[in-house]
Amino acid sequence: MKRIPYGISSFEKIQTENYYYFDKTKFIEIIENYGSAYHFFLRPRRFGKSLFVSMLHHYYDIKQKENFESLFGDTYIGKNPTPKRNSYPILRYNFSMVKTFGSIEQIELSFSQYVFDALRNFVNKYNDLFRLPENIVKDLLTTYCGNTDMIRSLFMLLSEQHIKVFVIIDEYDNFANNILTEHGEETYNKVTHAGGFLRNFFTNLKGLTDNREIDRLFITGVSPLVMADVTSGFNIGDNISQDPQLSSMIGINNEEAKQILDYYNSFGIFNQSLDSILEDFNQWYNGYSFNSKLEKIYNTISVLYYINQYIKTNNSPIILTDENMRTDYGKFRFLIAAEKKLNGNFNILKDIAQTNKTSSALVRSFALNELIDEEKFKSLLFYLGFISISKIQPDNEYVFTIPNKLIRVIIWEFIQKAFVDVYELKINQDYLKRAFKNMALDGDWKPALQYIIDKFYEAVSIRDFVFHEEGLKTFFLAWLNLTNLFGVYSEKELNQGFADICLEPERRFGDYVKYGYIIELKYLKSEFLKSKKKAEPEIKRAIETATAQLNQYSPFTNCTTTKIIIVASATKLLYMDTL
Repeated sequence: MKRIPYGISSFEKIQTENYYYFDKTKFIEIIENYGSAYHFFLRPRRFGKSLFVSMLHHYYDIKQKENFESLFGDTYIGKNPTPKRNSYPILRYNFSMVKTFGSIEQIELSFSQYVFDALRNFVNKYNDLFRLPENIVKDLLTTYCGNTDMIRSLFMLLSEQHIKVFVIIDEYDNFANNILTEHGEETYNKVTHAGGFLRNFFTNLKGLTDNREIDRLFITGVSPLVMADVTSGFNIGDNISQDPQLSSMIGINNEEAKQILDYYNSFGIFNQSLDSILEDFNQWYNGYSFNSKLEKIYNTISVLYYINQYIKTNNSPIILTDENMRTDYGKFRFLIAAEKKLNGNFNILKDIAQTNKTSSALVRSFALNELIDEEKFKSLLFYLGFISISKIQPDNEYVFTIPNKLIRVIIWEFIQKAFVDVYELKINQDYLKRAFKNMALDGDWKPALQYIIDKFYEAVSIRDFVFHEEGLKTFFLAWLNLTNLFGVYSEKELNQGFADICLEPERRFGDYVKYGYIIELKYLKSEFLKSKKKAEPEIKRAIETATAQLNQYSPFTNCTTTKIIIVASATKLLYMDTL
C-alpha cells in the first residue's frame, strides 16, 4: 500500500519511496505550449504548490536526465515528453526559508545571504556546464557581495555562453507577508518600494527576462499583493492563475478524490461507506473554484490529512480542521482592525460569514495601500481562499461564496479573535465548549447563551459602542462556532422563512447529539425603552413576531428541536426563553 504524502513536497521522495501521487504532469505540456515563458501562479496556502514546483524542477533539470524514467516513467508526461525536458540548469528559491526577525538591516542581510547561498549552490551544481573562468568561479563561491545584484552579474556571464536558465521561485510573497505581520506597514514599504532590497531583487529579475538571460520563469504565491508593490503592478510575466485549463493543476478534482478513496478502500482501510466519506470531503474540503470553468476543487492537504488520520485511528477524524490549515490571524488582523477599532473590512468579512456570499469585480493586481477599496479587499479574500467563484455575471461581476465548512470555521475564528483584540475580552473557551456539549446532549441551553450575552454587553460597556441587531447576531455566531457538535447557520431556509440562527446536529455524530436549536433574535431601539409603559408592549410585540416566525419553521428530523426567542437592546437583555 502506498504511503500518504501528507506534508511531503519533494517530488523525488514521493516517486521513489512509494507514496501516493496525483499525476499533475499533464499540466507541464499545457504550460510549455503557452506563447509566454514567464509564468506567475497563485493559489491559497496548503494546496500543494511546492510539490508542483518540485515536479517542474525535476522535469526540466538537465542534471536529472538520467533519472527521467524512474521519476516520470509511469506518469502522463513520461509517456508524452515535451521538447524541453531536462534541458535547463535550474535556479530555485523558496522565500518561506528567509528569516524575518531582527532589524531591517538584519532582515536584508538574511535575504541577501539566502540569495547568495542559492547562487553558490547553483554554480557548484552546474559548473561543469558553464565553463566559467576559474577566478570568476572562485569569486562566486567565496565572495559574498551583500546585495542581490550578483544574480544579474552571473546571468549575464552565462548569456555570453548561450546558456539558458530556468528560474523557479516558490512562495514568493511569504517573506514579505511575514515582514508585514511582524514589523508593520512602514518596514514592509521600505522593503518593497523604491530602494528596497526586495524590489531591487525583482527589478533585476525583470531585467533578465527582458533580455532573455532567463529563458523560463515560474513563480508561485498566494496573492498579487507583493508583486504589485515590488513592480508597480504585475509586469514580470504572464499571470496564468485564472486559466480554465489549469483549474485542477493545484488541488484535486472530484475524479481524483474518488480515485484515492477507491485505492485505499481496496486495502480495507475504511470501515464506513465511501459515499459518507465523500460527503465529509464535499462539506469540509471541496468548493474552491478559481476560474470561469467553475470546476469545484478539493484542498489536497486536507484530503490527505483525513485519510492519514483514518489510517492512524481506524476511523474518520473527529476534528476535520487540520491545525496546519488554520489561517494565522496575526498575518491579517491589520486588515480588519486598527487602533482598537473594527473597520469597514471587518464589516465586509462578517457580512460574508453571515450570508455565505458576496459579489464584486475580480481585481488581478493591487497594492497594500489600496485594500481600503471594497473590490480589492474582496479580491484578496478570494486569493486567500476565504471565498471562491460560484458564478460570473454577463457584466463580468463575480458572485463569490464561502467554499466549505473548514473555511467557514476559520473565518469565524478570525472574527472571534478580532472581538477579543478590540474589546479586550476574556473568553473562557473551555467553559463555553462544555456548555455547548450540555446543549447538544442534555438540552441545557441557557448557560451557554447567557454567557455569550454577558460577554456581548461587556464589550458594549468597554467600548461604549451601540450594537444593532446584526452586531448582536454576529457576536452570537462568532462564539457558537466554537463547537463542532453543531452546524451553525445564519439565515438558514426552513420551510417558509429564514431563521436567524440554526444549530443543527452535525451529520457525522449521528444519534450522539440529541438536541438542535432554532433562535430568533429581536432588537429594540433605545427610544422604545424610555419608560416601562412604552417598553412592555414593544417587548410583547417582539415576542409575538418571533413566535409567529418560529412556528412556521419545520423542526429538524434527527433530534429534538428547541426554539428560542431572544429580545435585546443596546444595553441589556430584555427576554430569553423557549417557545
